[in-house]
Amino acid sequence: MQDQIKTQAEASVNAAFELATLSFSQVERLTELSLEQAKVNSELTQAQLTSVLEVKDPAAALELLKSQLDTSVKSLAGFAATVYELTQTFQAESAAFAEGHFDHAHDTANKAIHDSLSKAPEGSEAAVTAVKAAVEAGNKALAEARKNAKKTAELAQEGLAKLKEHAPKAAVKAPVRRKARA
Repeated sequence: MQDQIKTQAEASVNAAFELATLSFSQVERLTELSLEQAKVNSELTQAQLTSVLEVKDPAAALELLKSQLDTSVKSLAGFAATVYELTQTFQAESAAFAEGHFDHAHDTANKAIHDSLSKAPEGSEAAVTAVKAAVEAGNKALAEARKNAKKTAELAQEGLAKLKEHAPKAAVKAPVRRKARA
């Protein structure tokens, strides 16, 4: 029994460190993106200041203001789109991580229940059958809930993709995505 608890505790500690590594990887990606955006903003500001110094008449000043606002909005939209994509990637990675660990824990629990039921005393067949039926019903309900959750997430993604199609197009240099360290 102690070996089983020790194994579960070690697995939990390892899972916590894996999740922490995944989270740190996301922080690194967002930090890199923020630094890249700061560089882009600095370059943009320098170009805008240079342009302001070259303005000679009011019409050119208005045109310059319009183009600078347009450039700034596109840069910010590109940054926001990249942040959104990074967070979607992180969410998918986190969900896959959690799902994998949940599946393992679920299988372990089902095995423990099955092992305990196989050691039930004679005359408890009715109770064993009832517990097995309850476990089976719970497993089916869990599978259905997961299927519905995935379908809901897919529908939400489709809606966001359609919304994104209609959003203004913008491009920003995005940092190269690094894989989480294992």
